[in-house]
Amino acid sequence: MQLVRSLLIGSLGAALIGVPAEAADFYVKPQTAGPVGGTPLSSISLQATTDPLLYPEGTDQNPEGTDQTTADEGTSGDVQFRSAATTEVSTAGKWVKARKKKGRKNTTGSTDTSGATTAGETATGGTSTEGTSTGGTSTGGTSTGGTSTGGTSTGGTSTGGTSTGGTSTGGTTTGGGTTAGGSTWGSFDALMASGQVNGGDRIFLMDGYHGPIVVKDMKFTSPVLIAPVSGQTAQADSILVMNSSNVTFNGLKVWATSANAGSGALIRSYTNTRDINFTGLDVRAVANSGNYMSWSQTEWLANQRVGFQVDGTNISVTKNRLTGLYHGILSLGGNALIEENIVDGFAGDGMRALGDNSIIRRNKVQNCFQINKNHADAFQSFSRGPTGKPGTGTVHNLTIEDNKFFEWVSSASNPLRCKLQGVGMFDGMFDGIIVRNNVIISRAYHGITIAGALNSQIVNNTVISALGKADRYPWIKVAPHKNGTLSNNVTIANNMATNIKSITDPTRNILVTDNVIVKSPGAEFASIAQFDYSLKSTSNGANTGNAKYAPADDIAGVLRPRGKAPDIGAYESF
Repeated sequence: MQLVRSLLIGSLGAALIGVPAEAADFYVKPQTAGPVGGTPLSSISLQATTDPLLYPEGTDQNPEGTDQTTADEGTSGDVQFRSAATTEVSTAGKWVKARKKKGRKNTTGSTDTSGATTAGETATGGTSTEGTSTGGTSTGGTSTGGTSTGGTSTGGTSTGGTSTGGTSTGGTTTGGGTTAGGSTWGSFDALMASGQVNGGDRIFLMDGYHGPIVVKDMKFTSPVLIAPVSGQTAQADSILVMNSSNVTFNGLKVWATSANAGSGALIRSYTNTRDINFTGLDVRAVANSGNYMSWSQTEWLANQRVGFQVDGTNISVTKNRLTGLYHGILSLGGNALIEENIVDGFAGDGMRALGDNSIIRRNKVQNCFQINKNHADAFQSFSRGPTGKPGTGTVHNLTIEDNKFFEWVSSASNPLRCKLQGVGMFDGMFDGIIVRNNVIISRAYHGITIAGALNSQIVNNTVISALGKADRYPWIKVAPHKNGTLSNNVTIANNMATNIKSITDPTRNILVTDNVIVKSPGAEFASIAQFDYSLKSTSNGANTGNAKYAPADDIAGVLRPRGKAPDIGAYESF
């Protein structure tokens, strides 16, 4: 089924066309000078360790000149998962890629090639890449690239040269970053109140703590970048966007600096916002969220912060690292892009998307904790009617693809470990839903469940018990809405699953075909101990899928089929 999106597909070059010729650079002093603290974070890869996506530049894992291809190479131009002040203005909420129409062998946009040489998750030398390895470096918040070309802006200094709260320095900032041709301000609020920021401008935050960042009533005609000064680290207590458009936040660290984080969203945008992009942020409940594995229940309850709660139109949340939070990413508005984020250590829901025409793609959610009576989902959606009551409307055109949802990847045991539901969509209706190429490993009932599904596909997913043995769950299931409305016109095909709770029903056009029920995971997959769910050559899923229902490529971007027929499950291995 081909779904039509009313989305503006933009590239970086297209965005730059709209930048005014006299765009200005602004430099903002911190409330408290750095250095910024925070526990180091271990490296976590979206793919295998041969994919340089999450390694800092210049490390042994990603030496300069290494010939390695990643998911976005050749399309976005920035293939590293890094938090850097860039010299380019980002596409600010515009789609970096068109939605991939994988069904029936059609694609639009660019094709992933990251998995062409690394089908599984096993690192070179046989080391697991799914866990949080000790001794790793933080890749979520440090500025590791994207120099600011001396801080110059075309046209020279900002209008007037001086302003309340800041003077044009023409020289160096505190911390060593140059601001030639820019102006330096005493606070972010003073700069916003000055009226001097226009579309295409760049705002660089100096090393240190900046408190809450608020963008209100700022409707720019082209993207404005807010990022750290290159080589410096800027931290904010929170980010709030209201009645604004065309803003990109890149490379900041965001966490509460109070003793107890409390509750509420660290990063929030409201319904009257549009074309906002959050990328490369290091988001934590508190500075020491990297220690979440040793937190007690009391500590978890004290730090129930939400990472992102974003509403509005064309909101992008991409390439962010979220650590030690309650909920990870809550997306409420339409045309949202949730892509290539890592949610590591959480106690609520990893991700939600409630708005029409949204994409949830290539994310990793892992290490779930049970701290209250909440049932945790890696991904959840529900409809809302005119009053906002769940289950009283219809969600249209969601794509959930190429994600990895792991209940637990740590080698350490923990009494707070949760039983994670994978894709939970319980309060429909849901019309035009595509769930494909996902790997879901859990001990809960619901691997993929849609209650009230219309015109939808659940294809080529791998849904397996975290216990590594035959079981009754997690399952794939399509059910009626809670009000009794039946699901209709749904295909469940080419899945590797512990169980499938639906059967073919011609009266409602429900088709369940070409799936493999996994009785012995060790016999099917390359290495469940290493979280490598690519197939063995002897797997029942190898070359046995139905090409009619298979997406054009797999979770790692490998084109289907490689053999006589597509493989069943998320990976195309043979």
